[in-house]
Amino acid sequence: MIRVSGQKDPIIALLRELQSSQGRKKHKRFFAEEAEIVRRAFDFGAIVESLVVTEKLPDTSETAALLQAAYESRTPVYAATSGLIGKVMDAKPVPSCVAIVQRTTADIDRVASTPGALIQVVESCENADNLGMLLRSTEAAGVSAVVLTGDTTDPFARRVVRGSRGAVFNVPICIEPDVTAVVQAMRTYGVRLVASSARADTAHTDIDYAGPVALAVGNEHVGISDQLRDAADVVVRIAMLGRINSLNIAVAASVLLYEAVRQRRH
Repeated sequence: MIRVSGQKDPIIALLRELQSSQGRKKHKRFFAEEAEIVRRAFDFGAIVESLVVTEKLPDTSETAALLQAAYESRTPVYAATSGLIGKVMDAKPVPSCVAIVQRTTADIDRVASTPGALIQVVESCENADNLGMLLRSTEAAGVSAVVLTGDTTDPFARRVVRGSRGAVFNVPICIEPDVTAVVQAMRTYGVRLVASSARADTAHTDIDYAGPVALAVGNEHVGISDQLRDAADVVVRIAMLGRINSLNIAVAASVLLYEAVRQRRH
């Protein structure tokens, strides 16, 4: 175990830079915190480059298994005080362990060309907690990939990683801000594009989700863009029987995904 010398230590300097989206893009890395999620990084095959632990990491069998996973993958383990980590990270309570993980993304053509693809498209999701929950649902539903388009928040941000409960390690994520490029890829590879909107006439249960399909949900406040709506092969609505006319974006994605999963399993 390597002792961290202080705030100027290279591992601490890197962790500080990874607090920002620019830093994560620059270094092509992000961080995950707390033993359960860090262990999933190892279990799901993410490339964990470093593990930083504090004195608050409990002496349990789970901790021993985590450190063993780091040893087996030849991941360097650093020891830092919780006070030092607290100065670097905007997190309360201060995490007992933090992993620095390689940031990997998928190519839009590879995603769209996957045989029998089930793709989740997310357009301009602004809320990190919502995106984390959405990614967690996509992992549970066994999607081929998630495509983030428009001005969607960084999927490797702290709150997204925490909310996903480690789904970011197991779900291929494609970041393609250009909606036109996403639509073109789906057309090129014969992927049916199904968009969700409260203004649609077709119920989401009334269409066939067999074959390669991409399910699109839009911004929390305004829904999908006109561009995506016009380009979709079909636009569907999820029945809402109350007076509120919109669903949380993660909930909407989950409803669509599990209808697709239900049909495709039968």
